[in-house]
Amino acid sequence: MMAGLGAFVSRDTAYPKYELHSSVILDSGATLYIGNDKARFLGLTLANRDEFLYAREDHILIVAYGTIELTI
Repeated sequence: MMAGLGAFVSRDTAYPKYELHSSVILDSGATLYIGNDKARFLGLTLANRDEFLYAREDHILIVAYGTIELTI
């Protein structure tokens, strides 16, 4: 079992929808995990309305922060 800080983004705003859209990528060097499935989070705290994830030219609104627990 592993837990880490995560940011929740809405499935509707997570673009583009690609093959790994609902997957979890385990990165031991990451300080923050991004997810679009509320069921993976243990409690959520709403983010400020001006917090975004920047990935290349995409800007995705961060909805909330919480703890993600993964079984590996």
